[in-house]
Amino acid sequence: MSEHERTFQAPTPSPSSAPLPLRLVPLSPGLALGPVWLYRSPALQQQSQSQPTAADKGRRLTPEQVAEEQQRLRVAVEQAVAELQALTAQVARTVGKEEAAIFEAHQLILQDPEILDAAIERISQQGLPAEQALREVAEENAQILAALDDELLAARASDVRDATGRVLRLLSGTSTTPLLPQAESVHEPVILVADDLTPSDTATLDPRLVAGICTVFGGPTTHAAIIARSLEIPAVSGLSPDLFARLTPGQRIALDGGRGLLYLNLTPEQERELLQRIQLQQKERAEQQQQRERWRGRPGATADGVPVAIFANVGDEEGAKQAAEQGAEGIGLLRTEFLFGGREQFPDEQEQEAAYRRLFRAFAAGQPQGKTIIARTLDAGADKPFPALEALIGSLQEANPALGLRGARIHLCHEELLRQQLRALLRAAQATGITLQIMFPMIATLEEVRRLRALTEEVLAELEGRGLRLTPRPAVGIMVETPAAALMADVLARAVDFFSIGTNDLYQYVMAVDRTNGRVASLFGRLEPAVWRAIAQVARAGQQHGRLVAVCGELAGDPLIGPLLVGLGVRELSMNPPALLAVKERLARQPLAYWQEQAQRLLQAETAAELQHMLESIA
Repeated sequence: MSEHERTFQAPTPSPSSAPLPLRLVPLSPGLALGPVWLYRSPALQQQSQSQPTAADKGRRLTPEQVAEEQQRLRVAVEQAVAELQALTAQVARTVGKEEAAIFEAHQLILQDPEILDAAIERISQQGLPAEQALREVAEENAQILAALDDELLAARASDVRDATGRVLRLLSGTSTTPLLPQAESVHEPVILVADDLTPSDTATLDPRLVAGICTVFGGPTTHAAIIARSLEIPAVSGLSPDLFARLTPGQRIALDGGRGLLYLNLTPEQERELLQRIQLQQKERAEQQQQRERWRGRPGATADGVPVAIFANVGDEEGAKQAAEQGAEGIGLLRTEFLFGGREQFPDEQEQEAAYRRLFRAFAAGQPQGKTIIARTLDAGADKPFPALEALIGSLQEANPALGLRGARIHLCHEELLRQQLRALLRAAQATGITLQIMFPMIATLEEVRRLRALTEEVLAELEGRGLRLTPRPAVGIMVETPAAALMADVLARAVDFFSIGTNDLYQYVMAVDRTNGRVASLFGRLEPAVWRAIAQVARAGQQHGRLVAVCGELAGDPLIGPLLVGLGVRELSMNPPALLAVKERLARQPLAYWQEQAQRLLQAETAAELQHMLESIA
């Protein structure tokens, strides 16, 4: 039981006739009280309509219509993927990168041949309309997942229905059902009572309008529940369908998401007691937020004052502004892909420089602590195709793109493109007063590092010959994201100024789990002992050679794991802006020696389950 749940114990019923609460499934901790707002999920309607009706069975497409329906389905999938890309960016800004990854997975679901190709085939083989073909195939896949013994995998059935439901909505031309009333018509936050909520539903909820959530279906491992916890909206599930049908809009109910309790037919005494405890909950949350807010303008450090740079991962100008507002001490990962993605024409050097200037100024304007920006050069290839780049270097379609031409390998095959980007970055830094550092992605060998450093020196010499001076001279580092780089870290450390561990790709390559493959994406999650040991090896090499070691993957933004990375020897953590204050606050709870002791203890774990158990025991 968490500290938060211990604070808000279920009330002991009085000897009077006060009705006992119903015991349901706890999803997200906290107390909530308010009027009922009923919502019926379109995803469940999709499930109930998966079997063809008599009219469907009698309807068959003509040969001419088959091609039209297949194209209509492809177009709808493309539109749905575009919607999900926008939703991913929104959730990353407002909730967090980990929650945003849910919608990256939805994109993979829609592109999975198990679903899309099967629906295309069903259109041609059975003459089904696109809607019916996709609905049947999606529900068959969802039911297979739902029947699995693994709770985590079974919970992904909701994701399949959510992702394909988006396509079905586009095919039918219907608008989304509003989850909540208009904000201006809400006099107090409501209790959202639904048969089910998809991750997309939950990600759009405003905690100012929704006091709590109660559903018929769903469990604690579903993505909807994970998002509810991130939004700090109390939630329970397991309401009986009969009770759901009998609830009336506006009826006042209450719930305890930590204990899994639902209060119906509240007595005045129960309501008064719950209101008092909700006020206490709000006060404690406000105090917790105030404690975090005090870190906004302060640098990261352990309890005994050991400094740890807390930087932000940024992918566009808006992200740079948010990073500054949230108290980032610098940008530890500037994803320069923002300038190249979704374009048919590659930006020239002048356009690149102008875009970098705007982003650098957006960050510097709101950041009094520091103006360091670490720019990762274009990391194209694998799961990041760029039409504009392909027009210059040829198709990036490969049998195994994760092991193909990507990152620094493209730089070394097409050096002039890298020179253009370096010149644009360096001139923008000089014009804006930014302390720029350069970081190269997808490094595997010492020869690559030597050539990339030489190219950088050549560009610097060229610009200095034209009168440009950068003080200090830009540091040059590499991403450590391949097993080769991790194993050779002691050698590579002599050739670079710093390491930045990209834990997302490092996890992928160490564990042989393709995070863009929908069939195994669910395995990309829990911290594995092999990954932890690889990080420790890189940190040791950095310490031995006096090189700063940073982490810019998702692990850095996890308040449970970030301080432990510091215990391994990492001295810079870069994360999505929403995680900055929580990581600073947790890091400052203990001295460095404590984090070192716990980090070393984790190195003894032999399984992911054992490692997770150790994590949960750390204060």
